[in-house]
Amino acid sequence: MELLSLAKQVLSWAQDEELEIYLSQNETTRIEVSDLEVESSNISRSEGMGIRCLKDGRSGFAYTTVLTIGAAEGALSQARESSRFADQDLARSLPEPQGETQVELSSDNDSLKLPMEEKIEFARRIERAARAKDSRVRKVRQSQYADTAYQLAIANSKGLATAHSGTFFTSSILAVAEDAGQAEMGWSYHFARELAKLDLESVGSEAAQRAVALLGAGSVQSAKVPVVLDPTVAAEFLGAFVSAFSAESVQKGKSLFAGLLGQQVASPLVTLVDDGTYPDGLSTAPVDDEGVPMQRTSVIREGRLDSFLFDTYTAHREEKNSTGNALRSSFRSTPSPGSTNLLISPGSQKPQALIGEIKQGLYVTDVMGMHTANPISGDFSVGASGLWIENGELARPVRSIAIAGNWRDLLLSITAVGDDLRWMGGIGAPTICIGEMSLSGQ
Repeated sequence: MELLSLAKQVLSWAQDEELEIYLSQNETTRIEVSDLEVESSNISRSEGMGIRCLKDGRSGFAYTTVLTIGAAEGALSQARESSRFADQDLARSLPEPQGETQVELSSDNDSLKLPMEEKIEFARRIERAARAKDSRVRKVRQSQYADTAYQLAIANSKGLATAHSGTFFTSSILAVAEDAGQAEMGWSYHFARELAKLDLESVGSEAAQRAVALLGAGSVQSAKVPVVLDPTVAAEFLGAFVSAFSAESVQKGKSLFAGLLGQQVASPLVTLVDDGTYPDGLSTAPVDDEGVPMQRTSVIREGRLDSFLFDTYTAHREEKNSTGNALRSSFRSTPSPGSTNLLISPGSQKPQALIGEIKQGLYVTDVMGMHTANPISGDFSVGASGLWIENGELARPVRSIAIAGNWRDLLLSITAVGDDLRWMGGIGAPTICIGEMSLSGQ
């Protein structure tokens, strides 16, 4: 690949130092329609190079958005200069070459070349499916289609050199249902690495169903009851506290799981896995963002905390090996540990059977304010809406309530796990049931 050739040329300039070159290119087409009218359609492109320079435990970094030899020379000079003023930390080093994980990265470059008008029609198909599902869907705030092609290359002065590319396609919608003067919103989302696997109609239909299901919603009395989390909500909870599994957070004393390795931190029904090799996962790749092979890491095994997620630096601090979890937000940043495809392993119960065992409780289909959750203490208090459960049946819609608790308590209180794993980006979860939670209503 051309990117890798450029990386190797920059590496040839190494002196008495360790160098790492990270290059990326991506192009995204994004279309948004509302009430079948195009609100926006654009193509965005991004490319750049990040250079890390390590010498005597001091690390410097610089980047450029221009992929030329001249720009690379300037960025390398800046990285060397910044390393002179960095604090010394002998745990900082670059990974040795270890090969690559054998994964199949589906690509669909032909679909990226479709005319813009066809792509606009994809967004309209999502909206039409929402309106066709129920006549009470009167508005669509946003129906969106997007596709992305990307290329990455990583090389370092220890002999590591790797490159890969891929595509992914996304669809989403926010639909509004109206009846008897009340309006409720429902949303849905789906992604795939190939256009043919993107189910546009199902996304529209699900958003409509969610919106209509909440029509006529009211509050309930404050209580402590069993709570069932829809897979999308369970994934949102997991995403809010994902940093607690980062070795960096643990080492900085910013994780509620610090010091608990090997201990019971969740119900025995809970197995949490980070899998950078998951078939067709959004974050699946042969290597992480510093070139270490991706792998499957057991984070929680049947309720016991099994491992944290490490990049090379945090692993060296504890004389361990990287788990292949070095991530970057872009070429503009250095790597740090994070999750790839993080999932709660599905159980064996059908969601309907799980709900059927509850005499009185709440099925949560949406939460608001999850960004206010505290990933260090684990405390959360969020707005919620969903469906009230009465004698094992979804009885009536509920809104204007709040659920509160602590992430560790929630994990320990899980009494059932559904078989319906669903992915929301790089986070996957099935339906889960919490034995008891506090809800505040009227």
